[in-house]
Amino acid sequence: MPALQVKDCPAPVYEALRQCADRENRSISQQTLTIIEHYLGMRDVPTLPAVTSEPINYGERRERVFERIRQMRPIPVSESRPNAAEMLRQIREEEAR
Repeated sequence: MPALQVKDCPAPVYEALRQCADRENRSISQQTLTIIEHYLGMRDVPTLPAVTSEPINYGERRERVFERIRQMRPIPVSESRPNAAEMLRQIREEEAR
């Protein structure tokens, strides 16, 4: 995978990016790539809130995350997938030996 390096990034831009990445639980590299992909129309990312010094309301943030999860398309599951209970039984049997 190609690498990207940004030189001479102004301190205020870097600090805003760092705070944004922290809010989104991403590394600075991941957040930078997410922002670039969003800008180029390659990723549907909700608009990020402006950087503020207000305390984070974790209850509201949690609800927003769950709402985003509910809006996601379901992941298709194969009918031939292994049964989770059967897999656990096999693992336990192997560990008991």
